[in-house]
Amino acid sequence: MKRLIVFSAMVILGLLAPTVARAQEVNLGALDQASNIVHVRTGAEYGFVAGAGYGRVVSFLDRQLVLGGDFTLPWAGLDLSDYRLRVSALVPIVGGRRWKLAGSIAPTLRGTKNDISRMTDVGADLGVVGGYYAPRWFVAGELGFDWAMSTYVHHMDAYRSLVYAGARDGWYANPGGNLRAGLQGGVSFGRTDVILRLGEVRDTGGAPPLLPFYGTLAVDTRW
Repeated sequence: MKRLIVFSAMVILGLLAPTVARAQEVNLGALDQASNIVHVRTGAEYGFVAGAGYGRVVSFLDRQLVLGGDFTLPWAGLDLSDYRLRVSALVPIVGGRRWKLAGSIAPTLRGTKNDISRMTDVGADLGVVGGYYAPRWFVAGELGFDWAMSTYVHHMDAYRSLVYAGARDGWYANPGGNLRAGLQGGVSFGRTDVILRLGEVRDTGGAPPLLPFYGTLAVDTRW
């Protein structure tokens, strides 16, 4: 029974939370040595979502690191209890003037609430993005793994009274995560970037989720 409860909680979290994290959407060929970046984005990621974030370009050992954070909500049924909050770092690995490869890491906090339970998940997203970056446009491929490490499950009274009175609140380790592969590209107009991302998602067992693709549109402003 306990295993069934945990499994049900993980399925609900996967269906309701905006879980697809991503490599930061930025034109690496248009960054200054020190830039501030604000972005807004919307699209399909296990549902219709919208988000906003901030990034800061810093120099470290002659490399441009992009540090930032963002907040995402589903907008089809706006609910502040369904959210994703993350901090992130995009780090150049190799590259020349135009061809570049970068890695990203993003510790992530997610939450969702329904009639059954309230769940809070901690995890991390690891990704790589690489391609051709020019000052006015870019196209790149991306690969990533969104790892849900552990979820705190708080069962509602309705669940205890109708399903299982002995359900225990607490942290439950998650068995896997989601893999993604796709493309991103964009154009730059002065200090503004418009970036489109498209790709597919599979779980660690190779099975597609309820919505097996993602597609987002983001607008960045730099100064």
